[in-house]
Amino acid sequence: MQGELSERPLTPQELLDLKNKRTGLAIFQFTWILVFVCLMFVHWWIRGQSPVWPPEGVAKHGVLVPTIMTLALVASSFSARHANHAMKADDRDTFFRHWRIMIGLGALFVLVMAVEWLLVPVSGQYSNLFRVLVGFHGVHALAIGAFLLRVYRNARAGAYSARHFWPVEAAAGLWYFVTVAWILFYVVLYWS
Repeated sequence: MQGELSERPLTPQELLDLKNKRTGLAIFQFTWILVFVCLMFVHWWIRGQSPVWPPEGVAKHGVLVPTIMTLALVASSFSARHANHAMKADDRDTFFRHWRIMIGLGALFVLVMAVEWLLVPVSGQYSNLFRVLVGFHGVHALAIGAFLLRVYRNARAGAYSARHFWPVEAAAGLWYFVTVAWILFYVVLYWS
């Protein structure tokens, strides 16, 4: 009976429900990206008011560690994609392997960026802007990371399948958001 249910195509109503959920997630992500973009504009505006950036006597942040962490975050998003596709194909072993990789890389990213956040020397607007941007992103990464852990726990309990995969897809989509938002901040903080 369970095998028959998972092999049956989604009904028109189930497809409509899934489309509505995807649309809602896209709207949510778009609005939150606007918040991140606004923070970037605030950064550029304050920076534009300063005759020198970073201010005299303040060392610019190094790019090696953040670049490695950014690459780790991008890799975690690819892992999220593989896990999402695996769940839709009822390949639970692949799902769990890639979901664990994603969570591990995400946790490493948050930990290293938290250290970066703590170690930035106090220097007025330069350090304040850095802390606001990195901290704002970190809070989002932690909240979405908690959702990733919940999805993992529920998947271990057998809550998802090829027919019931929306929570997995939504969590992966939110993790993509974390990655895109960080890439925007990364460019602003380290390369502009």
